[in-house]
Amino acid sequence: MTDKTIRLSSSGVTTESGWSKVNWTLKGLEPDDFILSHEIPEQDQNLLSDPQCGDHALCAILLKAMEQKDDIVVEGKVSPKLLDGLETLQAIWHRWRPERYQLIKIFAEEECETVPAKNERPAIFAFSGGVDASFTLFRHLHNQAGRNKYKPAAALLIHGMDIPLDRDDFFQNAATRAEQILDGSGVRLIRMRMNCRELLQRWEDSFGLQLAACFLLFQANYADAVRGSEEPYESLIFPWGSTPLTDPLASTACMEMRHDGCDFDRTEKVYWLAKNTKASEYLRVCWEGPRPDRNCGECEKCIRTMLNFWAMDLPIPKAFPTQLTPKRVSSIRIRNRIQHTYLINLLRFAERHHPKDDQILKALQKRLGHTGPKNAARRAGYLAKRILGI
Repeated sequence: MTDKTIRLSSSGVTTESGWSKVNWTLKGLEPDDFILSHEIPEQDQNLLSDPQCGDHALCAILLKAMEQKDDIVVEGKVSPKLLDGLETLQAIWHRWRPERYQLIKIFAEEECETVPAKNERPAIFAFSGGVDASFTLFRHLHNQAGRNKYKPAAALLIHGMDIPLDRDDFFQNAATRAEQILDGSGVRLIRMRMNCRELLQRWEDSFGLQLAACFLLFQANYADAVRGSEEPYESLIFPWGSTPLTDPLASTACMEMRHDGCDFDRTEKVYWLAKNTKASEYLRVCWEGPRPDRNCGECEKCIRTMLNFWAMDLPIPKAFPTQLTPKRVSSIRIRNRIQHTYLINLLRFAERHHPKDDQILKALQKRLGHTGPKNAARRAGYLAKRILGI
């Protein structure tokens, strides 16, 4: 063990103002100790696992400890399977970002698996109310996920991921939209508040582990924790905080982490949702607008999602307050290779469903620097360069 160590210890479960809070103290962080907090409504407290189990706290702090080159000591119980997985996950992040993340050691006071609360345990799904989450949940709910299907029993909406903790009004509005999507499905919505973003980790790297931390608090009652994919298999991006390679490494013997939906891209998901559910009318995809509880209709993601519908010749749903115009398409700010990949894949569908003289199509082609289907090979080569860095 090194001289620099982060010690994790439980404060149990406390209830105040209708919320049950799971607190873990993280001692040894720079510059100050930190109280890691996860809260759920008191009525859902029976769904929580053993408060002395530190699986979730370990996931939440792992990349921070690797960045600070601190070993971790958990003063509580930890899953042996999780310890095995996080050892591999450390190796992956160290290979991906050796300048940022160093290999550390993890020590647990007691290695043991959580005891399931019952024999039959269904699945809990991450649910922001966006395209990926809605597609994954409803595809499984409609029994259209093939052999790898999971029974949705709960949808987890987390305050503190994309909506700031000090905006409870925004979170309540987002929860109302989520409930509208879930209405009639029989799937319960579980609200959670968490302060993991205050650890100031690189969010693009850590968000998958933060989601896993939230899931693990429910591992006694749910056997599978399911997260909808962002990219299809042919367009996976590395390094990235949530992938089908890394997410399963946060599993325990009691709860398997599932990364679902990579066999579809975003436009195909939108088409499926529009044809099979009412979710399109209440989707919430925006994170750049002034109000993260609704879509602004002006940011890159809002315009891109409207383009997903347009590309398949579907009407733009009322969830978006603006019209899709060539001017808006031309205004898209492409900030990273992931956004560029999304738009390249979207263009493939648009060129099938719209005539060559369509003004929105022309605006999209111009924005991406392409002039039509004859340049597919050039687009593929450019995409390879963006992804592989060659």
